[in-house]
Amino acid sequence: MSEENQTEHPFIYDSGIEEDNENNQLDDPFNPEEISIDSKLVSMDNCLRRLTQGTIRLNPDFQRKEVWNEEKKSQLIESLMLRIPLPMFYVSADEKNNYTVVDGLQRLSTIRSFILGDKYLSMLNDNSLQLSEIQIEGQKGNGFKLQKLEFWSLYNGASFNELPLNIRNNILDTEFRFTVINPGTPEEVRRNIFKRINTGGLPLSGQEIRNALYIGKSTELLNELADYPEFKEATGGSIKSFRMEDKELILRFLSFLIREYTTYRKTTNADSLMSDTMIIVNSLPSLESRELNKLVSKEQVDLNDVTIRDLNDARRLFKVAMVRSLQLFGKHTFRKSYGDKPRSPINKALFETWGVLLCKITDNEYQTLFSNKKEFLNEYEKIIETYDFQLNISRDSMKNTAVKNRFERLKNLIEKYIIF
Repeated sequence: MSEENQTEHPFIYDSGIEEDNENNQLDDPFNPEEISIDSKLVSMDNCLRRLTQGTIRLNPDFQRKEVWNEEKKSQLIESLMLRIPLPMFYVSADEKNNYTVVDGLQRLSTIRSFILGDKYLSMLNDNSLQLSEIQIEGQKGNGFKLQKLEFWSLYNGASFNELPLNIRNNILDTEFRFTVINPGTPEEVRRNIFKRINTGGLPLSGQEIRNALYIGKSTELLNELADYPEFKEATGGSIKSFRMEDKELILRFLSFLIREYTTYRKTTNADSLMSDTMIIVNSLPSLESRELNKLVSKEQVDLNDVTIRDLNDARRLFKVAMVRSLQLFGKHTFRKSYGDKPRSPINKALFETWGVLLCKITDNEYQTLFSNKKEFLNEYEKIIETYDFQLNISRDSMKNTAVKNRFERLKNLIEKYIIF
């Protein structure tokens, strides 16, 4: 998005998406006694054991685009060499006591790469190599080499194994402070807790939290769809990915694709809707998982509402949605602007509504709609200027009535020009 457009729309994030001030407060009260949080000291030995086992999950999808370079990694290791305490690590524990890292991913990845070494871990996990234990252990500690150290410059170029014994012991004697959100804590409360965490000076975004908590088919699908050229063309390449804004936008579309807008409940907010969708996608095609069963038992999800159970269908319909939307709206696709007006940023509500409605009509219906494009757009421009529709796609966009009103209004418009 151009700087002049940013000036014209002062309420916009630099993400390329219009801010809608959604209210994601918890609608249903929860029992504070259900919140289970522990603060504990974790030894380096314990941490390395878990990293080797994979019981501390370092999800590569959950990280901002600013991946640490060798110099920044070396600075962290130098802090351990100097016995400088590291900031708190925040993790979410499951029923099997596996930890999903929500804050501290880069630090733990660096520690693992330096002390254990990527080659050692690769050999350890590759049974096809048929290597002896001695051969594998011989690679341990041959991780990346330190660079541009500030206080211990004589150790530049050294791997862990090449450091003196006393320096290695300084590192291995480290204890970390972990805040652990235990499995008994309700999902919506768990997400609320992580929203309060600051990482790199910025609070975690909703999608960063969801990507950390719901690793699986859903995170893989979002990564895949965000790279589709059809998505990038339809959005004019304007959506930033630094805080996963692109993935959240696509997830909103999937939420109303997989379950009809008519199933959206009054007690639901955008965060719960998208979190539930990720749990559903992770459970496809069988719709069987511990996490989903919890939602069903709480009557938060009705499995009969899930209309898309094949991820290939979701992929196909997403492409159709992007192509048809771009053909109809051109440079104003998913935006409030139209005609000769300056192009405004992407609007979340228009993205999900137009995307879902257009991908669900038949090819013949779409061709009829496209042949009436001029009349269709003229009427749409009148709708988008009305005060109530503006509310339904802006401030109140995720209220139950707003969701149903905007879907119904645009659905009726499509149907009018299909039989025009």
